[in-house]
Amino acid sequence: GTDSSFGGGARLGYLGSWTKFSVGAAYQTKVAMGTFDKYAGLFAEQGDFDVPANWTIGVGIKPTGNLDIAVDVRQVYYSDVASIANPILPNLMMARLGADGGAGFGWEDMTVIKAGLQYRTGGWVWRGGYSHGAQPIPESEMLFNIIAPGVVEDHLAVGFSKEVGKGKWFDVALNRAFSNEISGPNVLEAPGAQTIKLQMDQWDVTLGFSVKF
Repeated sequence: GTDSSFGGGARLGYLGSWTKFSVGAAYQTKVAMGTFDKYAGLFAEQGDFDVPANWTIGVGIKPTGNLDIAVDVRQVYYSDVASIANPILPNLMMARLGADGGAGFGWEDMTVIKAGLQYRTGGWVWRGGYSHGAQPIPESEMLFNIIAPGVVEDHLAVGFSKEVGKGKWFDVALNRAFSNEISGPNVLEAPGAQTIKLQMDQWDVTLGFSVKF
């Protein structure tokens, strides 16, 4: 079923810009969330599911007045959130699901590298981008991640904005998360008795309308 949670954190950042070059950095603390009461018997720490801390560093280049190119690196600290990082074993044998030491998804910290460009011409803005990050699930954590198979590593995005009136823009974006799969043993079976494979791919289309005041 559905549930809701509220929390809070902080984000600090810096952006410096020169004629054809810019650099930026940001750090987000862990966002401390309230518990998901309906999932208190599943997620470790009685349904707690904080948003992990992360930092980003990026650079931007403007070769011409109409073209922007940007590259950034982000590090996500999944290992600091028990319900995400706790391994299935030995935790499952030592504590009940939902307890402080309960089993989790076993996710590892993740580094993501992204690059993108934007080109403006005659009332149009064209965009494209690519992202790569090694998926965070070890082969030993297949079983629990059947409910959250976040194994995609590569994303490609293209899109555009079209000015349809003074300060009014129509936006389109197409995102492709390319298929990726991992496999590993069912750690609750005899060694070699069962292999679990996780696979995911996604398409996403966004349509939007914006007004600039």
